[in-house]
Amino acid sequence: EGSGTRQARAAWQRLAVGLRVVAWRLLLFACRTSGPALIKWGQWSSTRGDLFPPDFCSIMSSLHEGAPVHSFKQTRAAVEAAYGLPLERMFISFEEKPLASGSIAQVHRACMLVDGAPSRVVVKVRHPGVASRISRDFTLFKGLAGLASRLRSLKSLSLRESVSQFSATMTAQCDLRVEAAHLVRFADNFKGVAAQVTTPRLLRGLVREGVLVESWEEGRSVAHYTHNRTPINAQIVALGVDTYLGMLLKHNFVHTDLHPGNIMVRMLDGRGNVVSMSEYERRQQEQQQAAAGAPTKGSSSSSGGGAPAAAGSDLRAQLVLLDFGLAEELGPLVRHHFISFLNSIMSGDGRRAASHLLRWGAVQRCPQPEAFSVDMERMFAEQCNVHSEKGIDLDGVMKGVLALARKHEVTIDSGYASLVIAVCVLVGFATGLDPQVNIADAASACLLAYSLSGRVMGRLYS
Repeated sequence: EGSGTRQARAAWQRLAVGLRVVAWRLLLFACRTSGPALIKWGQWSSTRGDLFPPDFCSIMSSLHEGAPVHSFKQTRAAVEAAYGLPLERMFISFEEKPLASGSIAQVHRACMLVDGAPSRVVVKVRHPGVASRISRDFTLFKGLAGLASRLRSLKSLSLRESVSQFSATMTAQCDLRVEAAHLVRFADNFKGVAAQVTTPRLLRGLVREGVLVESWEEGRSVAHYTHNRTPINAQIVALGVDTYLGMLLKHNFVHTDLHPGNIMVRMLDGRGNVVSMSEYERRQQEQQQAAAGAPTKGSSSSSGGGAPAAAGSDLRAQLVLLDFGLAEELGPLVRHHFISFLNSIMSGDGRRAASHLLRWGAVQRCPQPEAFSVDMERMFAEQCNVHSEKGIDLDGVMKGVLALARKHEVTIDSGYASLVIAVCVLVGFATGLDPQVNIADAASACLLAYSLSGRVMGRLYS
């Protein structure tokens, strides 16, 4: 074909890409202006690389920012209606400006008497009318998705399946009593290792459908440590890996919304007391000065700047998990197929991985399973050599798997997709904390031991 034909084809391709981006941005605008159901669906769909193309996911991911905020007058009305008392009688103080807001609810910091002592708490308040709006929006959206799915250009987006999978999750998340039940279960699961991983404490008598109260927890977002190299970054990575493996292999209950905003880090001293970040940083500075031979505050210059006043060697990191609205309970089949899939990655067996993945849909609609298996074998041969110098890039493999699933129209139920995204988030936050870490290397021994014995071997949270 001539150069003119090639140029014309390239121009048409650029135009098609440009028009598609315009369409995604129009959909983004529609989601932002159409209420909580579409906002939450857009957030969720941005993580579904098995259903949607990369440019769609990239544009829709901006919905994670700028969530709606309702007025303090509405917050007061909701709290007083939930508890039947004036706000001033329940709380010593109540901050009018919310700490954060999502598509379902927003949170306020307050102070109240707990067991007779003033205690700082967090009050989570559902946005007014959000439950009825979500029910109405999804009724409309299911119909629109069905119509849109008939269009040839939109069939590949799996809109009907996406909306159907997500609506049940979204409806449950509107009831804060569901989140409270999740929080209680996670707290119980981690109570044996609470010095390493913990959760806020739920005030059980103050749980309502639209309002809940839990303890205020000190800490700093894990995002701070991904942007700053500190001596505890390696500790945080180890705790994060152990936390995920504990949820997956021991508890059968996985937090599926563990983005950096929902993971905090704080320091504990040898007695288990929380150490403020300013105190921790002061101790670290004294350690660095001592190592350099400089005198530290409180030390005698005649001693040559010997040991620091507070070495900080007794401090250890603790993770605080937040926001338990999204969680997946793993049934026996889900655990078997997902853990076996992970083990297939570690062993580089693409065909076996494809075999398990094809069982991730209650009704599998993949038109050519053999072609999918061949592509998986080819990708695994290139990317899943645990003995190679760089090891296995677990995040890259997971995203490659989702891309192949979309290419071959493999049906993946939302529970499995949530587990895959949780792995990608874990890998992202771990490599952000320590670029040298390889999650596949860290997890392979534990996964192998579990597959052979059915038990978690080794010392998690050591």
